[in-house]
Amino acid sequence: MTKRRRRGAPPTRRLAVVLAIVLIALTAVLWILIGRRQGPPTAVEAKGFGDVLRGLAAAHGAIRVLPDEPIVKEGDVFVRTWRVRFPDEVSVHAFATGAAQAAAAREASVAELSPEGREVVHMRIDAGVEAFDLHLDVPPPRTAPTPTPSTVPAKPTATARPELPAGARGRLAILLDDAGQSLDLVPAAAALPVEVGVAVLPFLPHSADTAAELHRSGHEIWLHLPMEPQGYPGENPGPGAVLVSMGEGEIRTTVRSALNNVPFVVGVNNHMGSKATADLRTMTWVMQELAARGLAFIDSRTTVATVAEDAARAQGVRTGRRLVFLDNERTPAAVRAQLDEAVFRARHEGRAIAIGHLTRVTIEVLEDELPKLKARGADLVPPSKLVK
Repeated sequence: MTKRRRRGAPPTRRLAVVLAIVLIALTAVLWILIGRRQGPPTAVEAKGFGDVLRGLAAAHGAIRVLPDEPIVKEGDVFVRTWRVRFPDEVSVHAFATGAAQAAAAREASVAELSPEGREVVHMRIDAGVEAFDLHLDVPPPRTAPTPTPSTVPAKPTATARPELPAGARGRLAILLDDAGQSLDLVPAAAALPVEVGVAVLPFLPHSADTAAELHRSGHEIWLHLPMEPQGYPGENPGPGAVLVSMGEGEIRTTVRSALNNVPFVVGVNNHMGSKATADLRTMTWVMQELAARGLAFIDSRTTVATVAEDAARAQGVRTGRRLVFLDNERTPAAVRAQLDEAVFRARHEGRAIAIGHLTRVTIEVLEDELPKLKARGADLVPPSKLVK
């Protein structure tokens, strides 16, 4: 009796068919995934990149982010315009670098456009269905000089002064702060005795021009380096400030940028800085940058807790301290009284550094009184002569 064959494909053939079907399905899924990955990001992904930009702005100290509304559609792309304000130019460029790196990681394109008006950086990032038009800026400079609080009595009484020996003499240095905001008083400052030094704030409209003009007239140029005060950001030292929240690299970059912005400097003194000068870590990195350039430092002493001189000496930086502020009260009588105190301190201690501001009343008092200093027992010298 003949055996009947079983109908159907052999087991090996059925297995091959199943494997082929599975392989085709996997290939199809893989192509779908690749196609999605290579295509433009979805709106959710674009929104996620906006969150990245906001996080970077916050990390670099953005004062505010102002999105423009409504969103503009260019073809299939939705363009968001943001105006972001930072405390200084160092923060602007740090954010721009971080944004470009984040864009590159997401294969988004970046274009840096020409600044418009006062903008520091104008850049556009195209992230698929959305684009971000970023206008990065810093606050406009203050138009009025910022007084620095005194740590000594404004009007010492005559009874507080010890007797001076007959013929006592001393050396007096005067440094005028807050230059660079305007050129109006530069000719008058240039006409003062060349021993009077001038401290220029960085990143202001006339910082470089002021430094160049007063250098040509023979005056020493100092960088009036903004530093973080107590009460920051309510009290804002202005662009280019050293902040205690910065890391080592950011502090070094901030100091270098400010030094590069003001030409002909022979040294640095602090603008504000009641918090920064009390922080040894911050001041050590600042002084290391000054030591590398052979620059001096004068501590404006805006706080009794300052460690700036200690940090300077530890890094081999020639240093000195302010003993008298000339013009916390900006009247001719008050400035003359403070100049009298500076002369007395110079004669009593052999040397004294007085700090004033580039204001009309201070310049006018100095015009009248400086020619009389030698007869009063004080020899006017450049500030660099009283650092050691």
